[in-house]
Amino acid sequence: MTVLAPAERLPADPREERVRRVLVVGGGSAGWMAAAALATALSREIAVVLVESEALGTVGVGEATIPPIQQFNRFLKLDERRFLSETQGTFKLGIEFHHWGQVGDAYLHQFGGVGREIDTLVKLHHWWLAGRLTDRGADGGSDGGDYPEWQDLHMARGLARENRFAPPGPARRELANRYTYAYHFDAQLYARHLRAAAEARGVRRVEGRIVGVERATGSGGESGDVVAAVVLADGERLAADLFLDCSGFRSLLLGGALGEPFDDWSRWIPNDRALAAPTARDPGAPLTPYTKGIAHAVGWQWRIPLQHRTGNGHVFASAFSSEAEAEQRLLGCLATAPLAEPRLIRFTTGRRSRASVGNVVAIGLAAGFLEPLESTSLHLVQSALERLIALFPSRRMDAPLRDRFNERTRAEWEDVRDFIIAHYKLTQRRDSEFWRYTAHMEVPDSLAAILELWRARGVLGVDGGHLFQLASWASVLIGQRFLPEGVHALADRAGPDFAAAQVRAIAAEVRAAAAGAPEHAVFVAGYRAAHERAAAVAQPRGRAIR
Repeated sequence: MTVLAPAERLPADPREERVRRVLVVGGGSAGWMAAAALATALSREIAVVLVESEALGTVGVGEATIPPIQQFNRFLKLDERRFLSETQGTFKLGIEFHHWGQVGDAYLHQFGGVGREIDTLVKLHHWWLAGRLTDRGADGGSDGGDYPEWQDLHMARGLARENRFAPPGPARRELANRYTYAYHFDAQLYARHLRAAAEARGVRRVEGRIVGVERATGSGGESGDVVAAVVLADGERLAADLFLDCSGFRSLLLGGALGEPFDDWSRWIPNDRALAAPTARDPGAPLTPYTKGIAHAVGWQWRIPLQHRTGNGHVFASAFSSEAEAEQRLLGCLATAPLAEPRLIRFTTGRRSRASVGNVVAIGLAAGFLEPLESTSLHLVQSALERLIALFPSRRMDAPLRDRFNERTRAEWEDVRDFIIAHYKLTQRRDSEFWRYTAHMEVPDSLAAILELWRARGVLGVDGGHLFQLASWASVLIGQRFLPEGVHALADRAGPDFAAAQVRAIAAEVRAAAAGAPEHAVFVAGYRAAHERAAAVAQPRGRAIR
């Protein structure tokens, strides 16, 4: 790709300040999420164009999401039944982690809060910790009694344990409704679904491979340089006022044309390779309403249940494992035969120093990469689009709006980064060089402060803007055996026997409430059938032939 000579300056007439044309560079999930969101939010007077090349393809392995995706789909007015049918989707109550604390361990990072709180002053995990005092044996752990695990106090876990699912009811204060959900789906089918929605709202798609980028001198980035147009292989020139870089790892505009530097985070998250291999659905196996994250001697493996197949992949570090060894690990852990040869994806964990420069905003992989351990890839696309819409610029590319966008983006990426690092840092495994490295590595100061505060008295030091709140952090910290050294001072208002009795009662309520939900597979089949019936009714009938 070549960077062409500067074009003309942008006009300075205030009457011409409104953005009139947006160009989305790249398709896939990120590109079509961007196009659909802008077509929904912006005036029809603002043209939205997307350029992509079918020859380049997309990464397209992201199949698991987190609950905010519901908000995004509602914003786009997507019908949930149709969306799940057309993307071969299933429901997701959380992520089940295997072998992360110690080999043999398993815990669920479940979506939603605990079944209920005991009082308003001290959070339930403190009472759970206090109640454990009644069941401790000589080794300081459980004596094998009936004291519940922390995850057993969550409705999502109760459902997931029995492979059951139904949407929560409207009375969210009731224990039976104290959970939420996300989705598993085929990412390429999701992009196709969004493309239909975007084009119906006026988005124009252009097929073509970008070979050049024209720069202009205007009031955009710090240096005054902005992008004026991209040039396709057939010579077509696509100009715009605002460019959304959704070009994936290539970061065609932000990293390529504008040269925004990349902050490498691989010292904290050393994985830099992934192998992806879909497999056939096992008709005899239950349709699990959760993702699995299975730790290996090096890295980990994802397992994602869809209606038509199972998504599998192995994330690993080339410094600790060859690609051949990683492929052997993946193929040796597949439940059914692979539908295709494992596909290798190379990456570096980190992000561009700024996500918005001049009149370019990078979305998704063009802005950076965090491995999909907590299924945040599509969420980072979603949140960037929500910020962009809230801080939508004029043609002057207002610096205060851009600075705010960049600061909020930096904070979110670092928050998610720290949450992912915690999984590796808090391992008790020492059975391989990989896990010994992650257990002993230095971590960012921001994460160190969170862990130190929790270690002292079980207090979580994150603010309300953090994507992951108490329920999520407690799932990982407790699930990986990183328990506080002391019980909250206010938890001594009642004895351990009282706390233990309350905890057992909540766990029993969760089990009873979950038992009444339908099996996940039955619910998904019914949801799809309801969509097909509704589609058949809505289908225009042909005129009778006489």
